[in-house]
Amino acid sequence: MRTPPVLEERRFVAGRRHTIAMQVHGFLRREIIDARLLPRAPLSEQDLSTELGVSRTPVREALIKLADEGLVDIYPQFGTFVAPIKLREVYDSQFVREAIECTAIERAVALIEKPQAAALQQILDTQRRHQKAGERDAFFEADERMHAYLLEIAEHATVWPLVQSAKSQMDRVRHLSIRSEVKLSSVLQEHSAIVDAVIRRDPKGALEALRAHLQGLFRSIKALGEENKQYFALDNEGPPPRVARAKK
Repeated sequence: MRTPPVLEERRFVAGRRHTIAMQVHGFLRREIIDARLLPRAPLSEQDLSTELGVSRTPVREALIKLADEGLVDIYPQFGTFVAPIKLREVYDSQFVREAIECTAIERAVALIEKPQAAALQQILDTQRRHQKAGERDAFFEADERMHAYLLEIAEHATVWPLVQSAKSQMDRVRHLSIRSEVKLSSVLQEHSAIVDAVIRRDPKGALEALRAHLQGLFRSIKALGEENKQYFALDNEGPPPRVARAKK
């Protein structure tokens, strides 16, 4: 098994735009999806409230919401833990994402204008720079921006939060996969094919390129499942043992 790269530690800084519970939820959600908080790591309300500098109430609310999203497992009278990646949920999120984005891209092809084509190409160029610099988090953010912008071109920008919510388990797999330089290059090639087809106003080519790109997740799961078994749920898996909170 390859040793994963060292991830830069993030710090929670409360702002004023959202409630504390929403901010704690967003912070912990990113930590789980980015694999900074590892599957089966215990999550103590008291420890988290101390670490983040907030009361236990917003932490409890955030953990409940994360449990609703399948990112946290809560076992009454036992403990709360980061959920392992459940393949069934990954496949379900893939189904939702493919249905929405593949429907929208044909409309994006029909509606795209020159300024939008230039902006789309710029997003791709930004992602390429992040790949060369080894900036994986920024690479992932540019990836997200490209997909969100395609929905915006299709005049369905408000659908993107729904896609994000549905694909949280898929994003955990994506973050693991982009630790590989080969996968980074593959994603860029696939994005280039999508952008080129959209700018050429080729609906069939754009749809085929996008579907192939999204279905690449299945290849990633097979490879990652062999190299990173500890991240994925086992059959009939119960609660993990109570151990010290693990963090990468």
